Amino acid sequence: MRLQFIERIKFNSVGMKVFGLYVASMIVIITVMGYLSYDKTAHMMESKIGGMALQNVQQMSKRLDILLEGYEDRSLLVVGNKEIQKQLMGEFSDEKERIQNNSANTAFLSNLVNSRNDMNNIYLLSEKGFSYRYSPKESFPVYNPYAYGHFTEAWYKEIRKADGKPVYFGIVPSLINGPGSDPVFTFGRTQKNLNGRGEIIGVVLYEIDPAEVQEILAEIDYDGSGINVITDDTGNIIGDKDGLLLSGNLGVPFKEEHQGTFSYAIDGEEMLVVYNHLETNHWRLVGMLRNTDLMKEAKDIRWYMLSLGIIFSCIGILLSVIIASTVHRPLQKMTHAMRKARNGDFDIRIKDKREDEFGYLFTHFNQMVAHIKELINELYVQKLLERDLQLKMLGSQINAHFLYNTLDSVHWIARIHKVDDISTMIFGLSKYLRLSLSEGRDEVLISQVVHLIDSYIMIQKVRYQDKFTLYVKADESLMDYKVLKFIFQPIVENAIYHGLERKSGKGRLDIAFIREGDCLKFVVTDDGAGIAPDKLAELKYILRGEQPKEESSFALRNINSQIKIAYGAQYGIEIESSYGEGTKVTMTIPLTKRSPAQQVS
Repeated sequence: MRLQFIERIKFNSVGMKVFGLYVASMIVIITVMGYLSYDKTAHMMESKIGGMALQNVQQMSKRLDILLEGYEDRSLLVVGNKEIQKQLMGEFSDEKERIQNNSANTAFLSNLVNSRNDMNNIYLLSEKGFSYRYSPKESFPVYNPYAYGHFTEAWYKEIRKADGKPVYFGIVPSLINGPGSDPVFTFGRTQKNLNGRGEIIGVVLYEIDPAEVQEILAEIDYDGSGINVITDDTGNIIGDKDGLLLSGNLGVPFKEEHQGTFSYAIDGEEMLVVYNHLETNHWRLVGMLRNTDLMKEAKDIRWYMLSLGIIFSCIGILLSVIIASTVHRPLQKMTHAMRKARNGDFDIRIKDKREDEFGYLFTHFNQMVAHIKELINELYVQKLLERDLQLKMLGSQINAHFLYNTLDSVHWIARIHKVDDISTMIFGLSKYLRLSLSEGRDEVLISQVVHLIDSYIMIQKVRYQDKFTLYVKADESLMDYKVLKFIFQPIVENAIYHGLERKSGKGRLDIAFIREGDCLKFVVTDDGAGIAPDKLAELKYILRGEQPKEESSFALRNINSQIKIAYGAQYGIEIESSYGEGTKVTMTIPLTKRSPAQQVS
């Protein structure tokens, strides 16, 4: 049953095409609208989330700037302390003064550190060999001489090159203790001789507990979907929340702007990157968020829109079935009726009365079938009449043969009694009638046309005696082509009656069958009376197909019309004439193997 139903469906029917077109257009519209809506929503959410993330990064940057400014202010107290400068330079008068200076500096550094309780080590590195280390993280604060010999280290040279400005190294292993030590937040600045000419006497290196910086970086984790890091101007990571990414390079191409937001693939995963430059140094605070986590809401919206699209598509398909059926049913009725009419049932009628275009088609189909039935009845009667006409034509052919035989008998009687003029005219007339009638055919060979014209001239010669001289020229290659038989003789007749007959004295008539390419040129030239200019203009006007003001030149107009109907509008008759000197008529028709009579029909 299911297969039979499928077989009954005609997939190439108009109803199915309307259904398919409606469903396809609806699906395309829903898909495009859904995609554009989802894309716009995702873009708006990404922009909104990116803006919020950038605000968070800006707030963290301000807090880091405040924290670094605090470190810088506290370091100024150390580098500006004259007692510490004195100790680094080792300018003591005796041991007692050195002990008193050491105790004073220990108390000063202890008070400085206890104000924030975040310092791990302070290194006072003298270039004159008197270096010290202060460490509040041991059992009790110690401030003791420290053997130091790292004047060639790159970080020491970098601090010295800054000439008093703070140099931040970020969260790195201790520069003093080497790569195996615990990470600390490190920065340093040079110590100058304030009592002298400001020459550099050493370097102060600070190692601070990184917990406060890491706490700032860990405060906002974007619902667990991202991280915050600090990078230097080369992209190296110098700070993160747990120290796992230190010493790595972020590998993200940042723009020159102070802050920004963009998407970038990191380790094959698409990330939303927001960044902001710190005010205190050349560092950059970077927040990275996974797009897959950020777009969870967009995914929910996508599935919601997909569900709506499926529901509306189903509704649309149902509506398209209804719409297609309104087109398919009346077309099916009409197809059924046309099939009946094709099989010969012209009594079929479509009885569905509608007010739409189908109603118009049904009405005119019924009228057309009724009219066809009438025409068939008329054709049947015409066939009967045609058969009767054929019988009459057969009788007329018998009468024509009787006429030929009678003329032939008169011809021989005239020969017996030696009446040559009568004999010639009767012979020419008999031959002319045989060629002219040609058993009812409308077309003949060009060779027969030549004989037809020859017979006609034979009769006219008897009438006009020596009134004109005839010259006939016919190309032998033309003889086997068929042409209409009634279009040649009237042109020759016009040349005799309207040209040579009106001339005083003997005239000349030239008839030529000329081949030009694939065309026949039938040229009739006489040196008779010619045509007056106004009459010539009227003839040319008629031959161009214009309607004459009065009925005239019927023969030429009729011949020209037959040529154009049989062979085409580009063929026909042309006239050239000089009044009192003669006329030249040229007829051009194509040489074709197809019967021109078939073309006329």
